[in-house]
Amino acid sequence: MRPTSRADDSDPFAPSIAALTALTPWWWFGALAFFGAGDLLTTAVGLYLPTIVEASPVGVWIVRSFGIWTIAPVKVLLLGGFFTLWVAVPRPHNVGIPLGLCALGVLVTGWNLSIIVLGLV
Repeated sequence: MRPTSRADDSDPFAPSIAALTALTPWWWFGALAFFGAGDLLTTAVGLYLPTIVEASPVGVWIVRSFGIWTIAPVKVLLLGGFFTLWVAVPRPHNVGIPLGLCALGVLVTGWNLSIIVLGLV
């Protein structure tokens, strides 16, 4: 039998927090795959199609001012900034950073893919 502390008894969310924290490397992988590469590639493909435009005002400004591939360094800077924030925020609270980026990346990549498919129809 494992001894329990009062902290374990008083926090009903401890098992869920431990499970989310244990998956942190996978959240970072998802953030890099979807928020980083997925969004970048689907945005680039979409912007080469004549029927698709960038919806984000910041994205429009970056693409018009500096070209489409300047989105990549911006993504790298954003991911670096979020990683720095992840290091600075104490555990287990910092798990929300890669988890949020992963979730946002899945949504944005999925949205971009759906717009590309609709643009081809």
